[in-house]
Amino acid sequence: MKKKFQFPNSNFQTYGKYIIGLFLILLFGLVIFQQYSSSLFFQKKDRVNVVFYGKNTVYYSLGKYDGVHYFISFYPDVKVKVPGGYGNYRVGGLGKLVVLEKKSDLFRKTFSVTTASTVDRYFYTASTDIYYGKEEMDEDSLSFPSFKDIFFSTSNSNVFDRTFVFFQFLGKRVRQFSEIDYKSLLGTDEEFFQDKDFAKKYQGFLYNRIYRKEKKTVQIQYEKSYKTALFISKIIEGDGIRTVDLSDTNFIKGTCEVIEDAETFSQTAKDISGFFGCNLKRGSPASSDILMKLGSVEKEWEIL
Repeated sequence: MKKKFQFPNSNFQTYGKYIIGLFLILLFGLVIFQQYSSSLFFQKKDRVNVVFYGKNTVYYSLGKYDGVHYFISFYPDVKVKVPGGYGNYRVGGLGKLVVLEKKSDLFRKTFSVTTASTVDRYFYTASTDIYYGKEEMDEDSLSFPSFKDIFFSTSNSNVFDRTFVFFQFLGKRVRQFSEIDYKSLLGTDEEFFQDKDFAKKYQGFLYNRIYRKEKKTVQIQYEKSYKTALFISKIIEGDGIRTVDLSDTNFIKGTCEVIEDAETFSQTAKDISGFFGCNLKRGSPASSDILMKLGSVEKEWEIL
């Protein structure tokens, strides 16, 4: 009988281990590269907005290049609008809502609506604790997030984002941060909301120069809720992007779309698409440079 040819077991196993090891190293390297390239280090916005949620909830708007930084301190009893049809919630109860609903992105959406700006990253400790009180942090009592807050809190940040945020606070002093005060804009029921007075008072504070430089205009089409479309437009305008029209239509289905007539999409279009999770498409908007069809985003960001 002829013997069947067989690879030497030892050599075959050794080569197999090398190949598998090399594949895993390449895969790991690819994941690291993707996380690094999508991190805040490569974000083209010149302002980075982060929220640290807890007993003392603070929103920071960090100027990457101009050295101009702002903060807003939210005390637990102040009320905010929560997108997604949740209505108004006390800031101190928002964390419990997030845990029970298992929707941590509510932090990003809520504070984006509240501050009329795009919140990039949020940090929190997953807990059903409810906070109470009317004490807020001002320039005299403000303290920066600790190493533990940045690197060990639950967040939508990867390790490179956390490192970026850490270096943004490293070596800075509290007096380098200016407070944005909202107390004069509270309603009788102490609800903090974005109205024309707030927009007028703080217009331009949180602008991103790249959008102002591109000078793109945006039209927003919605199906049912003008109020939701209006708040989305305020977020966009708060970043420095001009909204020229809000119009209703019955023909918006499926996912959100950001449409622009350009061979290369503008940074404005790409950032709107990325923040709201919309598909980028080429087309010819009739009354603006960019057309945003809300689609499913209208329900996700619904304001009651």
